[in-house]
Amino acid sequence: MIKRFNRIRFSKLNKKLKMKKKELEKFFNRLEELLEVNGCNGRDLTNAEIILDEMNIPKEEQIEFLENCRKSGGFCDCEIFLNSEEYLREIYNN
Repeated sequence: MIKRFNRIRFSKLNKKLKMKKKELEKFFNRLEELLEVNGCNGRDLTNAEIILDEMNIPKEEQIEFLENCRKSGGFCDCEIFLNSEEYLREIYNN
């Protein structure tokens, strides 16, 4: 029952999101590169914000994306991989 509810919830959420699976893949690849170079400061999503700007993602979508990161436990760049990646891949699976 819970899995069905989550699938329905993700399906509805997915229709509102504009970032596509292909863009999400680019985001994760670039985040990995920046973390190797810059590391993670453990305080914020600086690298994630840089990437979203590089990808020309509109500010409104950036805010929503970063909120989804935080909602799933990604409060710094490395936590996006540790805590948010599965959630983000599920909701941006289009």
